[in-house]
Amino acid sequence: MKTLLVLLLSLIAVHADWSSSIQPYSSKEVPPFTPSKLDYTLSWNGAISSGKLTLEFGKQDKRYPDIFLTHCYGRSIGAAYALYPYTISFTSFAKLETHRPLVFVADEEDRKESIETKNSYKNPGIHHYSKTVETKNQQTHLKKHSFTAKAVHDPITAMLAIRSQPLKTGDIVQLCCHPFASPYLITVKVLGREKHLEHQCIKLDIQIQKIDTKTGLLKSYKKLKKATMWVSDDALRIPIELRSKVFIGDVRATLVSQTLL
Repeated sequence: MKTLLVLLLSLIAVHADWSSSIQPYSSKEVPPFTPSKLDYTLSWNGAISSGKLTLEFGKQDKRYPDIFLTHCYGRSIGAAYALYPYTISFTSFAKLETHRPLVFVADEEDRKESIETKNSYKNPGIHHYSKTVETKNQQTHLKKHSFTAKAVHDPITAMLAIRSQPLKTGDIVQLCCHPFASPYLITVKVLGREKHLEHQCIKLDIQIQKIDTKTGLLKSYKKLKKATMWVSDDALRIPIELRSKVFIGDVRATLVSQTLL
């Protein structure tokens, strides 16, 4: 019984440690983001083109006047499509003034399955729902769970939260992000400033750990070994390039065009 008590207390302590360190939601107006369409090319090792990705930040929609709306869509192409046909489309709904997440919906499809996701961000956490349909036999699998933390982000509001920070060299920003089916602790360290791909950039080191939804314990995220991101060193702070060391190798997302919406 004493051993069990010590174990339970250690689990609570580990959970409290990362939970207390994450960046809280902003309660004030955040720096404005000029609505922009950003097109990226995806590649292996920066040489073999593997996909396309488009982000429409702050997209205007008369149906949602008080919402910061972001739409993202992309797909694999070329040889990558032949090996792994994949498409994705998702939309982030956040509060206009603070960029606090409200709802995140996504559709993913590959050769094996299609997945529909809806995450509702409630105080103090998130409600997750997803439906997976297997392509071969049309079997359906449902997932539902709730996860509690003082601030939980979707992929877009996490990026917006990072860009709103001072980002001085040596700064560390920690966020809890629940992008699809699982929560993660994202630790961002500012490495410095440099010119990258003809842009003046802020260089960021990104570490990701998976959070166990039952115990709150942090676990290694085996699919991602390391990630480095360069964001523009200006008022917009848009992602210029993301390089990720993942289980299939070096995957890069590189900005190829930017237009105002």
